[in-house]
Amino acid sequence: MKKRILYLIAFLAMFGINSKLFAQRQIIDITSKVNDDKSIDLSYTKEKPGTYTVILEFSNVENCDVTNYKTEIYGNSGYLYKLKPTNTGRGIRYSMKYYTMMGKQNPKVDSLFQYTLPFKNGKKVKIYEAGNIGEKYLGQEKKFNWKSYVVKPKDQDTICNMRKGIVVDIINDYADNSTSDDPYYTSKRNSVVVEHADGTFAVYKGFKKNAIFVKLGETVYPQTELGLIEKYDLNGYRLDFSVYFSTDKNIDENKNQTLKSFKSRYKYITPHFVTPEGTITIESGKEYTALLNESVITQEFSRSEKKKYAKTHSLSN
Repeated sequence: MKKRILYLIAFLAMFGINSKLFAQRQIIDITSKVNDDKSIDLSYTKEKPGTYTVILEFSNVENCDVTNYKTEIYGNSGYLYKLKPTNTGRGIRYSMKYYTMMGKQNPKVDSLFQYTLPFKNGKKVKIYEAGNIGEKYLGQEKKFNWKSYVVKPKDQDTICNMRKGIVVDIINDYADNSTSDDPYYTSKRNSVVVEHADGTFAVYKGFKKNAIFVKLGETVYPQTELGLIEKYDLNGYRLDFSVYFSTDKNIDENKNQTLKSFKSRYKYITPHFVTPEGTITIESGKEYTALLNESVITQEFSRSEKKKYAKTHSLSN
């Protein structure tokens, strides 16, 4: 019972309560500029790299025909939307609220893409499928698409990237839990999130503090070294990893939900991994060997990257 309570405390601390349940620090700021013709330009600035979905909701509008607007933004700043007056002799009045979400909603995902395992070429690891904490302890509905994996090596190792992408989020705030021989669930883990070309994300949780090797906005490739794995408890180390994408679930839909009724805005996929035995999907509790070959390295190379690679390697046809 004590352990279950500790799980719940940690989970509640991670999510907060009710309307504050899904609050996050504002990454995107929207500003307005009134032009000489009384139109209004809305622009944005974004603190982090990567794709974000933005939804604008307008109310109390005067002298303008406008509807709610949804778009994806990519750069650090840019133009967002223009409000035009129906009567050019008068100004526009309006109220606006906006919602943001990391990722493009319902992207066209390459479900058969070949990933590398998140360890160095030739490393053999036993991989487990992780359970979902919300379902286990809070009575949430079973997530039919939940898919997350755990590796528990006895010795410290290097966590490697699984697919070419851009580093879009880094958490490097927490010391390890190595003094405990029976740790409870905690959300306080250092992590790296990488966005891929098809709109999916990979999250890697379990880095030693100050031992993350990559930076925000950096392009990473299969087997790029991301950092050192954390000491999770007295028994060893732990890495959790998964691949997911954003859905078209209403961004503000979760604001009045409870912990039990919460439904994720993300869908998880079952990745296909390249191994010496062929391309596989993970079966919990089995051992697999990481493999990096030329086809995996170059499968998402740009033309310039292929030319650069060809200068030092003999590309296969």
